Amino acid sequence: MTRLREAARAVRRMLEAESIAIVGASGDASKIGYLPVEYLVNFGYGGKIYPVNPRLSETQGHTVYPSLSALPEVPDIVAIMVAAPRVPAVLEEAGRLGIKAAVVITAGFAEVDDDGTALQSRLVEIADAYGIDMIGPNSVGIIHSPSKMALTFTAALRQGPLAPSGRIGIVSQSGAFGTVLYGLARHQGLRIHSYISAGNEAQLGIPEYVAAMVDHPDIRTIGGYIEGIRDGAAFVEAALAARRAGKPMVFVKVGASAAGATAAASHTGALTGNDQAYDAAFARCGVARAVDEQHMLDLLQAFDVLPTLPAGKRLAIASMSGGAGVQLCDAAEACGLEVLPFDDGVIARLQEVLPPFAAVANPVDFTGQFVTNPTGLRTVMRELAAAGTADAVVLFAGLGWSAGGKWVQPVVEAAGSGSPIVVVSPMATEEQRSRLTAAGVPVYETLRQATRVVASLVAWNSWSPAEAVAPLNPGVAFDGGPVTEAAAKAILAAIGIGVPRGVVATSPEEAVAAAGIEGRVVMKIQADGVDHKTEAGGVRVGVAAGDVAAVYDEIVSAVAGYAPDATSQGVLVEEMISGGVDAVIGTTWQPPFGHVVMVGLGGVTVELLDDVAFALAPVGPAEARSMIESLRGYPLLDGYRGAAPADVDALAHAVSVISRLAAGMGQGLRELEVNPIRVLPVGSGAVALDALAFMCDPQ
Repeated sequence: MTRLREAARAVRRMLEAESIAIVGASGDASKIGYLPVEYLVNFGYGGKIYPVNPRLSETQGHTVYPSLSALPEVPDIVAIMVAAPRVPAVLEEAGRLGIKAAVVITAGFAEVDDDGTALQSRLVEIADAYGIDMIGPNSVGIIHSPSKMALTFTAALRQGPLAPSGRIGIVSQSGAFGTVLYGLARHQGLRIHSYISAGNEAQLGIPEYVAAMVDHPDIRTIGGYIEGIRDGAAFVEAALAARRAGKPMVFVKVGASAAGATAAASHTGALTGNDQAYDAAFARCGVARAVDEQHMLDLLQAFDVLPTLPAGKRLAIASMSGGAGVQLCDAAEACGLEVLPFDDGVIARLQEVLPPFAAVANPVDFTGQFVTNPTGLRTVMRELAAAGTADAVVLFAGLGWSAGGKWVQPVVEAAGSGSPIVVVSPMATEEQRSRLTAAGVPVYETLRQATRVVASLVAWNSWSPAEAVAPLNPGVAFDGGPVTEAAAKAILAAIGIGVPRGVVATSPEEAVAAAGIEGRVVMKIQADGVDHKTEAGGVRVGVAAGDVAAVYDEIVSAVAGYAPDATSQGVLVEEMISGGVDAVIGTTWQPPFGHVVMVGLGGVTVELLDDVAFALAPVGPAEARSMIESLRGYPLLDGYRGAAPADVDALAHAVSVISRLAAGMGQGLRELEVNPIRVLPVGSGAVALDALAFMCDPQ
């Protein structure tokens, strides 16, 4: 059994604990130590409750014990809610008694200062020494609806009785906002099975909590709010396990940052930030990334109730309002969905039941007649949901509360008969929503919510596992810091990427001798401390043979004036490569997931165009080609306006082998960029015209 799976089993045992000790329980209803006992008692938790506080004898009908050692039995789990300096002693007492699980709710640890960090490290030492599985510290607690266990102080549960258990699990790295998410989910009718507030993740963390929910047979969908992942490999392992189990994961990731770019001198470093690494990781393991908390809740509802998911991008729209239909078309296109015309047969059948002034193309405007007579709507919904018409149907029902909800039954009857149906009804009643969701039809208040959900469902359902490709290792050791262009190109040549013929000259005479390469040449300075050679005056293109010696001296002089401290290693004299389309390939080390590979168009203008695609390394040729085809400028490679199509397969091969090289070198390679790589016509390959590499200092 893997470490992650063992931890998942431990977390599940914590959620299903049959006896709970609460150290720091209070008899004062205004104190947070009062709430866990109150919730456990009022919600009907069936296990044993042991409040612990040396200054109390009773609270809420339960005997209060002076210490853990005074308990009549060893509880399954202990919740600790005492002042931070006292927590280590309580945890150590729990360990001596054989308690194997703890939720440390107390704050004041690594989230505060260095002293808190040291105190948190002490908790980990104690937990590891005694084999205690620990959530927190600084956790809001955990909720397990099937057993009516609410080991938390969140005010979100003051809304009323604990909602019936459902099939959704939620994990959150934010305590306060996580409880808001829980409250919003309840308010919107989502039934939560389990909720875990991660806190500081001193020991257990998001990967373990996700793995526990994947392991639980009653949890179908997992939602989460994260600010950062410590163990990227464990997260990917847990997320891939969720995909194999058919359990969607929907995460809000906040804290987008380009901090990693500030340490790099290349376009790749400027474009590849921490947020792109998370996007790449989510794409690799099939996690749906929500843009905000409402998007996450909307997706959780859709995954929870829909019997089927869209198989493609084709959207059918039915609306009682022509204006809403137009807006839905706009929103769908913005999300990458397709609103295509219906065939003649579908149009003819719709015309039979709709008035002459109704629109029967796509979108269908069936007018307001459905308010009093839903017969036409019944035919519309059955026709649109029929297999082959579209991959999904969005219905705008307008003022859903009107006409006693006669419109609901036709939708219910059509649900499950083919394409999934999503309803937009800003003013549907609770009863109408319940009937629809029970029939497998999610309901949203806005047009944007509905189209955004459908687009996310399409993306999730079209995911496929990454190709299995092996890392590459060049077998060459480098010191830390920058690598010259010539050395970087030698690595590229060794892994099968084309480079121009060239020689590094250390004198004008050697440069003249190298000029026999053929025709005009390109001359570039090779110097440590000069990352952008053009700005330093260190690049000349199209140099004639008779000018090589003079240009050599000019380049060396210009660079010496631009960067006096730079160490020159000579001038690279190369053949000129004409024609083709310029692209860029790069890879940067991005913790916690490792190398992220990037491909884009534009060469030296790639930052300006910002037309790039990212993926976790390594990628295979097919995935690399998909990245290239996703670029807005892909038509430039595909024979735009009569130009010769470029050798996209050669570019995809280069992306793949560079990503494999990055995976093989790991953290030793901080960054590698090929910019530009000239993509020649089909069959002629791709040639790396420039390359830049940075190595990490050997450890």
